[in-house]
Amino acid sequence: MVIQVNYFGTKNMIKALTPLMRPSPAGSRIVSVTSRLGRLNSKRNVSNTSGISNVAVREQLENVDTLSEEVIDKTMHTFLEQVKDGTWESAGWPHVFTDYSLSKLAVNAYTRLMARIFEERPEGEKIYINCYCPGWVKTAMTGWAGHVTIEEAADTAVWLALLPDQFVSGKFFAERREINF
Repeated sequence: MVIQVNYFGTKNMIKALTPLMRPSPAGSRIVSVTSRLGRLNSKRNVSNTSGISNVAVREQLENVDTLSEEVIDKTMHTFLEQVKDGTWESAGWPHVFTDYSLSKLAVNAYTRLMARIFEERPEGEKIYINCYCPGWVKTAMTGWAGHVTIEEAADTAVWLALLPDQFVSGKFFAERREINF
């Protein structure tokens, strides 16, 4: 369910809304919500409990030149099949916040893929897409134990959506700073 909502839901919304976006000299903008837990290059992601330790999968998702929707979808479907057959723990998937981390990893990868695709659009029809981590927000989802307010969490998304004369695309942000995928 988490992967269906976070990844496939985000992907389907982008696909549905892209044709409806109005041309603009400044370009249209898409900002997706993601998480630092979905990063490939996190220091935490090299242990056996967090991140993807399966080198082949990591390499496929890191290579933006060969990244495709099929690769991302196949990665998610492979994980889900391995959950069903009970082999996911030994297959190199994260062991902490597993479904959430993978769903956000897929959103991050999809953001990079779509930036590459949107880059080919003609001037005046450009779409810039980025993703961001709002942080550990004080909401019901965190049991109100978060560190940032809803307003603070929304700041980076609004900032990205309104960047004047800056054509940033395919990047991952937190607290108005670019961070590594």
